[in-house]
Amino acid sequence: MSPTFDNTNSEQNKQPLIAAAYARVSTGRQENEETIESQLDEIRRTALEDGNILKEEDIFYDEGYTGELLPRPALDNLRDIAKSGRFQIFYVYDRGRIARLFYMQEIVIEEFAEIGIRFKSLHDINATTAEEKVLQSMQGVFAEYERVKIAERMRRGKLYKTRSGILINGRAPYGYNYVKKTDSAPTHFEINEDEAKIVRMVFEWVGNEGISVYEVIRRLYDMGIPPKNKKGDQWVRSSIVRMLQCEAYAKGVVHYFKSEAIVAKNPIKNTKYKRVKRTSRKTRPRDEWVGYDKVPTIISIDLHERVQAALQRYKKYAPRNKKYPYLLAGMIFCECGNLVSEMVVIKQATTTTDAPIVSIDSRLRENANRPE
Repeated sequence: MSPTFDNTNSEQNKQPLIAAAYARVSTGRQENEETIESQLDEIRRTALEDGNILKEEDIFYDEGYTGELLPRPALDNLRDIAKSGRFQIFYVYDRGRIARLFYMQEIVIEEFAEIGIRFKSLHDINATTAEEKVLQSMQGVFAEYERVKIAERMRRGKLYKTRSGILINGRAPYGYNYVKKTDSAPTHFEINEDEAKIVRMVFEWVGNEGISVYEVIRRLYDMGIPPKNKKGDQWVRSSIVRMLQCEAYAKGVVHYFKSEAIVAKNPIKNTKYKRVKRTSRKTRPRDEWVGYDKVPTIISIDLHERVQAALQRYKKYAPRNKKYPYLLAGMIFCECGNLVSEMVVIKQATTTTDAPIVSIDSRLRENANRPE
């Protein structure tokens, strides 16, 4: 008599597992495209097909966090809950959602495996044997390498377009409009006459009248002129300084690849969770900058140079650069109208009043264009 076999599908006899899911996007553009929802929608369908139970409270996601850093609010919460044994299987859209770097992915996956939680990626090999484990590791390494290649291809592509005279940045400086490509003309900047009048006015205030950046802000506020983004009704110092330093207004050139993102040595906010790893920027050597020289000019080179000289003086005599505190700093003016940077006692008077004779130090905030 032939032996009989039970042909019942073992998958149908298994008990449903309590599942958890994790999703992540790193940029605002991805958030706007609802890629987190697309990830979770596929995970929900897969968990249902597997016969497992995935509750909404067991779905975790981080929006706007880089995959280069492992500390993330939702991921940390998931890892803490996993230790309590609340779920038995862990779903992700792909391993890259856990982290970009392969060794970070392995840290989380091994951490779950040690406490008996299964791991399932919807778009990667899910290893069950030693051979599959090796293949999975190779796949993770190649995925990491491919991401580096994609980033480098994008950088090289932008570099090639810029060197070929193609405008690649859609954000125009204040005083210009960005004009999209048409059948008859490439993308370019054109002068926004309303904003250009304000640019000329600000440059003349600083270059000809010698007023400070904060005085520029006060005047613009009094005149009811808001910044371009219109998030507030008052300009900030950094925006005015960037405007005054912009070479496009006088030389007709905008530069790309002026700086690169780096990890901050002394971060301003030393928080536990960081959305991006490289929170600071470093200026590249000027010979590495790539220029686009088809920008219409708004002011003269002479006026631009006078303003740069004024900015250098402001920087040199800024209060934070003083070696000693002076009680009358910012309160004493020369008869010519310029602010005195410091006063020095040269000798004690021998008059009956015993008043000291003082000499104005030669380091004054000179007016770069004062009429003779």
